Amino acid sequence: MKFTVKWEVEFYDHDKKLYCDIDEDDDNINNVDDIHDFLEKGVCENKFSPEDQVEYLDGDFNIEYVVIYNEKGVILWTDKDYEG
Repeated sequence: MKFTVKWEVEFYDHDKKLYCDIDEDDDNINNVDDIHDFLEKGVCENKFSPEDQVEYLDGDFNIEYVVIYNEKGVILWTDKDYEG
């Protein structure tokens, strides 16, 4: 299944949040629950690097996925804390 993830990269030392969209495609993903499993596992294993897709800022940061879109751009899921 093809999908796009909007990532939030929060730089603590700068009190700044930056965002980027990264496309994913995995034949083993069939629904939103599969996407969440894929993303959670990937975050735990440090497989994703959205911080490389945004402006470089030094210091500590945190990444979180905040919106998931299907390949047509339809929102499948949004983090309840996302203010975008």
